[in-house]
Amino acid sequence: MGYEKNGYREYDGIYDSTIEWNPLPRNTDFTTYCIFQQQNWENVALVDSITGGKVTYGELKTRVLSISSGLAQKGVKKGDVVMICMPNSIHWPVLFHGTLHSGAIVTTCNPLSTFNDISRQAKDSGAAYLITVPELWEKVRGLNLPLVLNDIDGLGVRKPFDGPPPLARLSVLMGADPRRAPRVKFQETDIAVLLYSSGTTGPSKGVILTHLNCVAGVNHSFALRDVVEGIYIVGIIIPLFHVMGLIPVCNYALRRGSQLIIFPKFDLDLMLGAVQRYKITHLGLVPPILVLLAKSPVVDKYDLSSLKLIGYGAAPAGDVTGVSKRIKDVILRQGYGMTETAAAATGVRPGDFDFANKYNSCGHLGCYIQAKIVDVSTGKPLPPNQEGELWLRGLHIMAGYWKNEKATAETIDKDGWLHTGDLAKIDDNGFVYIVDRLKELIKYKGFQVAPSELERVILNHPEIMDTAVIPFPDEEAGEIPVAFIVKRTGSTLTAADVIQFVADQVSPYKKVRRVVFISSIPKLESGKLLRRDLKKVLTSSTSKL
Repeated sequence: MGYEKNGYREYDGIYDSTIEWNPLPRNTDFTTYCIFQQQNWENVALVDSITGGKVTYGELKTRVLSISSGLAQKGVKKGDVVMICMPNSIHWPVLFHGTLHSGAIVTTCNPLSTFNDISRQAKDSGAAYLITVPELWEKVRGLNLPLVLNDIDGLGVRKPFDGPPPLARLSVLMGADPRRAPRVKFQETDIAVLLYSSGTTGPSKGVILTHLNCVAGVNHSFALRDVVEGIYIVGIIIPLFHVMGLIPVCNYALRRGSQLIIFPKFDLDLMLGAVQRYKITHLGLVPPILVLLAKSPVVDKYDLSSLKLIGYGAAPAGDVTGVSKRIKDVILRQGYGMTETAAAATGVRPGDFDFANKYNSCGHLGCYIQAKIVDVSTGKPLPPNQEGELWLRGLHIMAGYWKNEKATAETIDKDGWLHTGDLAKIDDNGFVYIVDRLKELIKYKGFQVAPSELERVILNHPEIMDTAVIPFPDEEAGEIPVAFIVKRTGSTLTAADVIQFVADQVSPYKKVRRVVFISSIPKLESGKLLRRDLKKVLTSSTSKL
């Protein structure tokens, strides 16, 4: 019965998925899989959350083919790398899939990045073309790449542009003959996208995801089974340049024929107002937004009764029961994945939500994935309920890092196991628990302290809006946990109050030793904490903690 429940093979230490295999389309490209197999072309696919502009699935298909046709006529060919650097919009999925259909490789870029970071990615990826918007032209003009300009707003109105004539304009590309779209012969091992990892612990690296990786990453979600029947109205808040926004949120929703309400950026009032106006049923969120849903008084101003499911991931999450209490009957589904796994590795099945949320599990291994939990000291696989590094192997796993054989060899071993760098365990019932990043563990007098565990405890305090815990060198202990705290407005909370609050709930060696109050916690848009920025605050500060 043990193997049936948790998939653990005692003879080799491998965990197989206990989720039923979902038939996987092979030898198909990502665009054909997501866009060209719809059943109801008249259904609305994309909605601009600001203007209300809409695109049906029939229009989406035509526009994708037209853009593919127009790009090919401008010289874009199979294997070219095209950089997309622009905020979310209803034109983002259109340009993404139009580019893929032309045979090109897409590399996505954070439009809020500095020019130096964007330039570094453009050079590393070998980008041959740039897709952007007029508002970003001054930032990116120094790339000196042929420009494809997204020059229309959500209603299709052309936006002014003061730069030199671009190679192509979206307003013109959408008029290209869709019948002249190139008929590219794809292999499932062809590169689809180069997504650059966040670089929270070092320089970002280009993650190579093939068409098969992307298809498996989306198809994985179907094996978890639908929780809510009927049309999905999905709010796209997470940036589409990020793997979570791109694959399990946006393209999963497109593949199943859902209606996508796309937001240009995150704003709590904007998001909640759109949930009320468009009757959004599904949201994909990152933990910082969950904290706001649990604690912000703004939430009470809106009718959120349409919400049926909130999926979340991309960073460690704390106690989510506060969200359940404020939004009646909403289902919370946590998943785990990485850019290197096409954002898919685990998932929560219907019937498991209460258990998974209570114990902060991210569900079971996905149907195309195997795992090992490996002792970080001996390298030997561990049985259920023991913590070690999580290794993954399967169809979602990246092909490697772009032009970086050394980093690839350090991450994927000769047997195909991806060494995630995450400390995890799998219990007797096959539930996966992510403890923390191995490199972020605090070593206090020889004991390992997980910052995410302390952060979950701290966020339960009603006067604390946000927090981050980092290590700080200490002559006696080696390292001590230091908590950065964002207080609720008007709070009189003291450092001693925080220290005592945590001490009452954790083992003595896990106690927070120092507290720093701060106005905001630095994070990536994915929700990942920038602990290195907080370390700089500590090391550069001359004030006594």
